[in-house]
Amino acid sequence: MTNKQEEFDEKEKFEDEEVHGENLDNGKEDDKENETDSSEQKEEVEILKKDKKELEEKLKEANDKVLRISADTDNYRKRLAKESEDKVKFANQSLILDLLNVVDHLEMALSHSDENFSVDALRQGVELTLKQFKDILSKYGVEEIKVEEGDKFDPNVHEAMMLDEREDLENNHISMVMQKGYKLHDRVIRSSKVKVNKKKENKKDKQEENNE
Repeated sequence: MTNKQEEFDEKEKFEDEEVHGENLDNGKEDDKENETDSSEQKEEVEILKKDKKELEEKLKEANDKVLRISADTDNYRKRLAKESEDKVKFANQSLILDLLNVVDHLEMALSHSDENFSVDALRQGVELTLKQFKDILSKYGVEEIKVEEGDKFDPNVHEAMMLDEREDLENNHISMVMQKGYKLHDRVIRSSKVKVNKKKENKKDKQEENNE
């Protein structure tokens, strides 16, 4: 083998070693890059897991808050319904307490009726009790509709139950009060039941009316 051949072989060997070394270095750099990418991916995964956990905790807290608000609202609604029911149920408590005093007086009058009380004394007791009863009604806004025989019939406050044919009264005038009527704070709660006069028309009067 000549010197030139030996030099050529040495040169090729050196170049092969150099190329192989570069490949090794490139492989190491690729491994480092892969390790870096893998580390970054792990960090991102950890961050995502942490964010997910925080979101789940916030969602749980929000759900608990909604449930508490719903329960409080339901309890408040039930409390209002109970208060409203009690208000309606016991709205007339004051009236009933006042009426119980009238009941006491009536029971007292009955208990004394066996003790040879005079009719006058019994009458006085009933009159006092009736006055007390009317005072209680007035206290709560109940007012009697004033109506007397001879008053003109008013359908707003009167209810015609029967007709009369009295000659001493004009037509559509009240001939008898059958049952008193009452108002509650100016509203008619029971019309006065009355008998209304309606005289028969004779043929002569009817003919004169037609001629006019």
